[in-house]
Amino acid sequence: MIRILTPLVAIAAFSQPAFAGNTAQYGLGIGISPFGGSLNASYHHSKKTSLNIALGGAPSMEGPMKPTIEDTEYTQTGESTWVGAFLNHRPFKDADWFRFNTGIGIGSIESELEDADGNVYKVEYNENPVGYIGIGFGSSTKEGFTVGFDLGWLQSSGPEITQTAGDGEDASEAIGDTFGFGNVLPNLQLTFAYNF
Repeated sequence: MIRILTPLVAIAAFSQPAFAGNTAQYGLGIGISPFGGSLNASYHHSKKTSLNIALGGAPSMEGPMKPTIEDTEYTQTGESTWVGAFLNHRPFKDADWFRFNTGIGIGSIESELEDADGNVYKVEYNENPVGYIGIGFGSSTKEGFTVGFDLGWLQSSGPEITQTAGDGEDASEAIGDTFGFGNVLPNLQLTFAYNF
């Protein structure tokens, strides 16, 4: 994981001067995260503070990884649809590539987990709104193309988990106690934008 994150942070932080110019007022971009793709519109209130509105989601698809919960491997499929409003603040004058990011999201995240024995569980996040907090690298307010990388988490009251098929022992509680299916959902996002 560190081998993946280190180059992304370096690209986001150090590509800004090469691709960016004067301070911009607006930005349009696209992002990708575990919750799907997103379209982003930004208003740069100042060099330090930006408001970002995002519309995102993903169609139903099988996930790239197979989570293992209490020695049982699951095939995961999921879909999402959401909208969010986020405030980015760059606290350091000489490091505008570093940001604090906070906001709220409204929408739905649904997953289905199936084990090799045919036991199927539906995991639904439908509580609204949910809070987001994180840090970001890149995505400056300068004119031109920018790249950003964000690392944070969504805070919710947790999903509703129900067994929808199979006659094995109900593992809903164990699934809800697992990282990635509990109250906190981790987020990694890569964003490409154009400021003007």
